[in-house]
Amino acid sequence: MGRRKEGKVVRKKDGGGGTTTSLMLRLLMLLCVVSSMALVLQLNLTNQHNLMLRNIQGAEEPRAWAAQPAGPTCRPRRHLVFLKTHKCGSSTLQSVFLRYAAVNNLSVALPYSGVYLDGAGSGQSLRVKELKESPFAPPSGKYHLLVHHTRLNVRAMQQVTYNDSVWVTVLREPSAVFESMFHYYHLHKFFGATFDHLVWKLGAHDGVKMWLKNANSRYQGRLGRNQMSFDLGLDDLDTHMDSVMRDAIKILDDTFHLVMIAERMDESLVLLKHLLCWGDEDVVAMAHNVRKDLYRSYLSEQTVATLEHFNAADVKLYSYFKEKFDKHVEAFGRGRMEREVASLRAKRDKMWKQCGLRESRSSSSKHRQTSGKDHHVIAYQMHVNGSSRQRKYCQDLIRPTPELTQMLRWKQYARYHQRGARSTLNLSWSQTFKRKKIKRKSRKGVVLPVRRVHRSDRRPANRHRPQ
Repeated sequence: MGRRKEGKVVRKKDGGGGTTTSLMLRLLMLLCVVSSMALVLQLNLTNQHNLMLRNIQGAEEPRAWAAQPAGPTCRPRRHLVFLKTHKCGSSTLQSVFLRYAAVNNLSVALPYSGVYLDGAGSGQSLRVKELKESPFAPPSGKYHLLVHHTRLNVRAMQQVTYNDSVWVTVLREPSAVFESMFHYYHLHKFFGATFDHLVWKLGAHDGVKMWLKNANSRYQGRLGRNQMSFDLGLDDLDTHMDSVMRDAIKILDDTFHLVMIAERMDESLVLLKHLLCWGDEDVVAMAHNVRKDLYRSYLSEQTVATLEHFNAADVKLYSYFKEKFDKHVEAFGRGRMEREVASLRAKRDKMWKQCGLRESRSSSSKHRQTSGKDHHVIAYQMHVNGSSRQRKYCQDLIRPTPELTQMLRWKQYARYHQRGARSTLNLSWSQTFKRKKIKRKSRKGVVLPVRRVHRSDRRPANRHRPQ
């Protein structure tokens, strides 16, 4: 009996040991599964991180801002990449670049139609092949300037620009960007709330996604929360990761020679002038695509704080580059900067008087030049009796950027029209630029087009020649 009990006891001990071993094996397997899942998650995050960084990374060497040396050794820089951010005063800067390109016969990477070089349906990726095969493209497929809207993708941009291009962009206080974007693009329908109601919702509820329509979506795949970060290549998911934001800001700092600040536009233009070795006349700019004060919303401190919380990634981005801009000004010299800004403003005031400019109050003025289709935007009137060169300069100074873009389309198409004729691209854009035919009635009642010919030129007009 003792042996049997002992045997039973032994068997019970063995059974208990087997149970313990099985439990340990199960725990070990569970630990392996958890470790594998953690590794996969880490790899996914790393791959996503690398994918985001790859879109904004591409420069082989870090870039740092440095002004061109003054004096006879200073040579104008004519290769430029301008990342045009939404509602940051970028249209004013774009006007400067387009005018310089037109005067100096430089090629500009032009959208086939509209104002974007990329497509929302293709994930805002630069259409490199289309730009190289465009009827507006130089034979080399490389453009002197790239200044139209596109989301930052350095590697793609480098395929259509020169290696020695100067890279610049502009940022603005995030709450002002969001307020301007909301009203300019009429986003009340997209968010399902007026601006004041939206701010109340953002401030009253922590679960923004539950209480606000399309809070984390983008209008037309482009516009929405943390707009500047999105324009500069960051995805919405990436902006919530502090490590990704830090790495991205460092890459952006190394990529751009100069990041301008919209609230300090005159100082930005001075730094830009010296960076590119241009003259005062080249960087004189009138405000483009700017709303009238009547249509601006007042932002209280509470509203600013609410919008900054909603656009936290843009706040980090703006704060970093605003501090960096202060360092640029310090390196340039405060006293020198004040003198340069005063000189630039004096030049702008002089051109304002010489061109006979004033803000337009009527939409029916003969000399009205608009900065956009929206009547909320500041427009100008011009009255000048100077030379044809001066009149052209004044007209281009206040000409809207879409019109400047159309002019350059015709100019570059005329220069490379033989390539354009062989292109398979649709030239439907040209139909909108043809002169409207004025019709009159003949004696027999047949409607005929009137052909106006200048007295000094009785030769038949070439209908295929771009205007």
